Amino acid sequence: MTKTKDDFGARVKELREQLHLTQESMAESLGVSFATVNRWENGWTAPSKLALRQIELLCKQHHITPVTDDRRTAK
Repeated sequence: MTKTKDDFGARVKELREQLHLTQESMAESLGVSFATVNRWENGWTAPSKLALRQIELLCKQHHITPVTDDRRTAK
């Protein structure tokens, strides 16, 4: 396996921590496995288009700038 080149994993982890979720609880809310969230955070895989949409919806529900938005600013 090759790690992905961007910092998406760090942004997913930041989002998860902002929401006070474990990897397991975030996975459940997104409809993916714990291992999938773990792989995203560690940069081993990138999310599918469907998973990206679920992440965007989760961000929207909690009024957080989506982790998929590269123009976001640190809070």
